[in-house]
Amino acid sequence: MPSFRVETLINSPIDYVWALFDQDLLAKLSPPFPPISINRFDGCNKGDLVQLEIKLGFFSLYWDSEITEDFQGEDIIYFIDEGTRIPLGITNWKHHHILEKRNAQQTMVIDQISYSTSSKFLDILLYPLLWGMIIYRKPFYQSLLTLR
Repeated sequence: MPSFRVETLINSPIDYVWALFDQDLLAKLSPPFPPISINRFDGCNKGDLVQLEIKLGFFSLYWDSEITEDFQGEDIIYFIDEGTRIPLGITNWKHHHILEKRNAQQTMVIDQISYSTSSKFLDILLYPLLWGMIIYRKPFYQSLLTLR
């Protein structure tokens, strides 16, 4: 199963960063193309659902996830979303969203992704697209989550 990890250091306390993990942040983290609508966002706790619509001209793709696990501690906060309806031939999707306290004023935001398709070829073909979708977030995390 292909996987990758993207880390972004944020100059803000972990509680501040966590408070901003909401629907508004998700909307701002989405690349401009293709346009994405957030049709449902319950939150980041176990059992919550997120439903995205990816608009491609005259048709749409749908990406639905369920939060299957969450944890809030003093030095680490995380939640895991797992795809329930996933486009592009992806059969399994697991995204660990992790906030790690580095010190009183810094938090590491970690996106740990694992996915699979029905084909090794498609696994390889999708890797740069999916990695790009996540790496795109780094500057937005830094600008939107940094305490000013």
